[in-house]
Amino acid sequence: MRGYVLLLVFLAASACKRAPDEPPPFNTAAPGHAGSGSGGVRGAQVAPPADLKTPPADATKTASGLVYKKLVTKETGDRPGRNDSVLVNYTAWRPATGETFFTNEGRGKPMPLNLAQAAPGFVEGLQLLRVGEKAVMWMPAEIGYKSPPTTGNPEALVYQFELVEIHPAPAIPEDVGKPPATAATLKSGIRRVVVRPGAGKDAIRPYDNVTYHFTVWDPTGRMLDSSEARKHPSSALPYKQPPGMTEMLTSMTMGERARFWVDAEKVTQPGAKLPGGFDHGVVCYEIEVIQVTRAAHEPPPTPPDVAKPPAGVQKTAKGVFYRFLAHGPGKDPRHPAASDTVKVQYTGWTTDGRMFDSSYLTSQPATFSLRGVIAGWTDGIPVMTPGDRVRFWIPEELAYKGQAGKPAGMLVFDVELLEIVAGASAH
Repeated sequence: MRGYVLLLVFLAASACKRAPDEPPPFNTAAPGHAGSGSGGVRGAQVAPPADLKTPPADATKTASGLVYKKLVTKETGDRPGRNDSVLVNYTAWRPATGETFFTNEGRGKPMPLNLAQAAPGFVEGLQLLRVGEKAVMWMPAEIGYKSPPTTGNPEALVYQFELVEIHPAPAIPEDVGKPPATAATLKSGIRRVVVRPGAGKDAIRPYDNVTYHFTVWDPTGRMLDSSEARKHPSSALPYKQPPGMTEMLTSMTMGERARFWVDAEKVTQPGAKLPGGFDHGVVCYEIEVIQVTRAAHEPPPTPPDVAKPPAGVQKTAKGVFYRFLAHGPGKDPRHPAASDTVKVQYTGWTTDGRMFDSSYLTSQPATFSLRGVIAGWTDGIPVMTPGDRVRFWIPEELAYKGQAGKPAGMLVFDVELLEIVAGASAH
């Protein structure tokens, strides 16, 4: 069972439960603070190095309202950039009560923090530190939360940070917010410039397997996601990706690095968002193709009548349109029942001609039970006998209506029935 047509089993993601002594994640209501309002104290109490309510007179206040005082200073050393990941030791207090609500003091290892996904106050404050420096920061509620808590009032908090290590993010392009006038325009309007030419000559096909690195930024230069930062490339069949990603990858060659400006809606599945909650407007991608594995087989071409069923086609009682492309030899006159298992070759397209699945890309036909596929297949396949090739236009109501991440609208399939292999009955 493969692809969209063959999807029958849905995987439920189990909820991850935090161990009692595990720190709250940085990317919750407040980075480093779960914001639960429970008043619980995590771990040991740590005496603050300064008054939690009133910063000392020699503390520095920034334009955002952040107040900080360095406890350990370094004359030289690197400072993190806005998208870098860092390792920090930190302790956090509620100034209203004096409680230490979290500390990793005594744990023996620093905590990771991705500044690209942190609250504004943390991004600003940690960029003020060099590696090895330590500071106390009085964080106003306005900049201390990535997502304010849904219950209770956001509270100002006090943190002590020691910057231990920096893991640099990919450099922000100078033209991240707007493509240059010299950028080429792809078919859908995506803008493109070549950062480094590739060694390959042949463009990637939608059904080739591509291994690539990518980084994506919003128009301000905030990094939304990066396989380069994770040091783990992505691998994908372009045709299975959102349309914008398909178009970008298939415009490239082996070894090429290119920069793209694309609407966020074109690179996400329907109803989904990019990391960081970005779901509209133009984002900037840099993609570098590392490896291309050429597909051993090619799928059939897009049908000329893919947009809608032409006049004169037949229709099942439930509403599946179909027409025969070829008839079998007639040696097996049986029609499969809805309870049968069949062996087929097939390709599926959306009505704009975009292929989303094909058994022809592998060396093996697909075998599946008609009980475990979309209603349009259960209804349509029984019009066939072994050896027939039929084109089906399946209305959305008999396909994936309302199912996020599945192809939307009417779907078109070319199906060749090779064999009725199990549970067969004569008709």
